[in-house]
Amino acid sequence: MHCSELKRFRISKRESQEKFWGRFGVTQSSGSRFETGLGIPAPVAILVKLYLNGRLSDGDLPG
Repeated sequence: MHCSELKRFRISKRESQEKFWGRFGVTQSSGSRFETGLGIPAPVAILVKLYLNGRLSDGDLPG
């Protein structure tokens, strides 16, 4: 998923960057950089993809 799509998804869930990215173990500032085009590290990208595909739920993630 492209960075702008991630931002739109987060906003559609009405979540702050802190809450959304926190569930993946990412700080708000790093999440902000990911949303503006910084490459997402592979482990985080895998978790995000599984979450967006519905294979992981909020209960599966620590944040």
